[in-house]
Amino acid sequence: MNAYLVRFKIQNSENHLEFPEVIQSVIKKAQHQTDHFLNLDESWCGIHFVLTDEYPMTKTEAQQRGISWDDDSLENVIMGGNPTSYKTSFGAARYLNPQQVERMAEKLEHLNVDKFKEWYDPEVLMSENMPPLNWDKGDTMRDWLVGYFKKLVEFYKAAASAGESILIYIA
Repeated sequence: MNAYLVRFKIQNSENHLEFPEVIQSVIKKAQHQTDHFLNLDESWCGIHFVLTDEYPMTKTEAQQRGISWDDDSLENVIMGGNPTSYKTSFGAARYLNPQQVERMAEKLEHLNVDKFKEWYDPEVLMSENMPPLNWDKGDTMRDWLVGYFKKLVEFYKAAASAGESILIYIA
């Protein structure tokens, strides 16, 4: 499964996000603007785990399980957001409003690539069975993950500077 992020501006009201066809339209439009669409491939699990030391779980799922959720933590970068009516094989697509995007962009900006590399531990990723499961390939996998992390940071930075929301879905 891949994670996809889409930068967009909410027109008029967040209520429009209740309709799956609106979400589909947002996704299709972004796919034609490559700077508004980010495919994290399978890196999303590893990135989330390196950032949080937690298994990937949406805010809604965590709350249903009685697990606390901090709206200001890095877990929101990939797994946070408000659910929409657009469903995928991994559940509902979620969105972060411009204020949430700005908070996450600031947190990511303070976390530099060197710190991310320091937190990266292939043995832990292997023992925790984090996809894509081939973390034992030395620097190749670390560099692959860091490359996607850099793209994620830039994506959030661009969305925050434009006052945009981010739609997140996994399929």
